[in-house]
Amino acid sequence: MAATNPRRADLYARLEEVLGNPHADTLMTYLPQDPGTELATKADIADLGARIDRLAEHMMRGFEQVDARFEQINARFEQVETRFEQVDARFEQIDARFEQVDARFEQVDARFADMQRQFDRADHRFELMEDRFHTVRDDLRDQLKTFTLTMLGGMTALTAVYAGLLAAIT
Repeated sequence: MAATNPRRADLYARLEEVLGNPHADTLMTYLPQDPGTELATKADIADLGARIDRLAEHMMRGFEQVDARFEQINARFEQVETRFEQVDARFEQIDARFEQVDARFEQVDARFADMQRQFDRADHRFELMEDRFHTVRDDLRDQLKTFTLTMLGGMTALTAVYAGLLAAIT
């Protein structure tokens, strides 16, 4: 393996003497090519920790804002729920009022039914009276015919008697 900088080359040579060529190649493949740019220092780790802490604080503030917003939403839902309960109560009042109106209509319907029965009885009585009137009328007509014919017969008889008396006297 060819080394690109002198320190790596020295390390490789020493490893080749101690471990042999195959082992020195294997070990060198696991070492970074430029150790200064790929290895993290304690300062890098501290800086990363500080950045993570700032990110965590930022996230916590975001979560607190989200929690506050959820509390506002929950409060709004409670208001809406209260309003729905008020609307439900109002609908119950309206339903009760409709039941009262329905009961009144049932009373009015019952009164109309009573009135209809009374009209039906009155109609029946009028029909009976009309039948009696027709019967009385027919009886009176028959009696008037009989009376008229009787009177006519009596007058005819009297006229004949007067005519006979006049003829006998003259």
